[in-house]
Amino acid sequence: MTSSITKKPRPEQTLTVPWVDILHDAQDGLLALSVRIGLQVLQQMMAAEVEQLAGPLGRHNPHRQAVRHGTEAGRVYLGDRKIAVTHPRIRATDGSGEIPVETYHQFQDPALATQTVLERMLYGLASRQQVHADAAWEAAAAQPGPSKSTVSRRFIQATQQALDRFLNRRLDDRTWVVLMIDGLRVADHLVVGALGIDAEGHKRVLGLVEGATENHTVVMTLLQDLITRGLTAAQGLLVVIDGAKALAKAVREVWGHQVLIQRGQIHKQRNVLDHLPKSAEHRIRQKLRKAYREPDADTAAQALEAIAKELERDHPGAAGSLREGMEETLTVHRLGLPGLLRQTLANTNAMESLNSQFRTHAQNVKHWTNGQQVLRWLASASFFIEDTLTRIPGYREIPLLQTALKAAVSPQINQKTEEIG
Repeated sequence: MTSSITKKPRPEQTLTVPWVDILHDAQDGLLALSVRIGLQVLQQMMAAEVEQLAGPLGRHNPHRQAVRHGTEAGRVYLGDRKIAVTHPRIRATDGSGEIPVETYHQFQDPALATQTVLERMLYGLASRQQVHADAAWEAAAAQPGPSKSTVSRRFIQATQQALDRFLNRRLDDRTWVVLMIDGLRVADHLVVGALGIDAEGHKRVLGLVEGATENHTVVMTLLQDLITRGLTAAQGLLVVIDGAKALAKAVREVWGHQVLIQRGQIHKQRNVLDHLPKSAEHRIRQKLRKAYREPDADTAAQALEAIAKELERDHPGAAGSLREGMEETLTVHRLGLPGLLRQTLANTNAMESLNSQFRTHAQNVKHWTNGQQVLRWLASASFFIEDTLTRIPGYREIPLLQTALKAAVSPQINQKTEEIG
């Protein structure tokens, strides 16, 4: 029977481990030392909780809420394994039954082990490496480490839970101003991801969808999922893409005049330079960079058209690549954004940086079995990565972007409404 006694808040206490014990345990190595100290601290925490309810051992306390009732063998999670411990038992003085020792029960939570395995594997420790790394645990606690299959099973469980949570996460909890879309190649799988930037400049991974290429169907699936979970473009939305035609087509079909598309300037420069011989690359690269640094959209467009005319005789492929979608590479200019924010949103660099972190988290996977595994990994990594993401450069100027977006999309929406009417 569980007692209904309400526990008082625990007083501040200092838990100590004798220095001589530390010196003795250190002979087995730092990890073994950490495990033993952890077990000693756990015992002290349980003893402090018992003393709070039952009073100091050997002293009569007429106001005590509980009495000691011996000890019992049990197990707790320490790291990613269960460790044998002896935990105290106490019973209520009013005869209502045994009172659980909260400290002991908290450390019995198997989620502690699952989370530990998840963190280790996402930060680069493979399952077979975990087994080898756990040798020190056995020396410290005389407990066998988890097998490779156990580690993998726990990881699959944790990542599936993370994927489910990710795919059901609502997006209407804040105002989204920018959406960046880009693809990430993982073995034979391509994952198209969406990164959102809110009105305060914070970034969040909004969606992931797996497909063979960045085709129209895959991107439409991603965008429809975002809308279903609450993403809206009612107040205008800037969508930054790398230049793929399938991305632009899908975005227009889904949102129409509610969004403006910014094609990545760096991608555009790369595509142009791919059509040039090495001897011309440096000169044209410098001219392209200078043109895109122009703050005025018309001035930048004139400079880019001059470069295209220069190229069209000897390198018509480069000239055609530059002219294709050129106006959409200048969207941030036409919105009148100030320098730092304009540079930040002119490309998908923030999304590419995220993809780089995804690759780091997945670098130890040697064999990808299916697309579901890829999504589980990336969704799990997203929650860890988001804790490290900083606000975008120029975030203080985002209100200017919001005003410019509303001014740019409202006339188009009104015109479209009149045409329909």
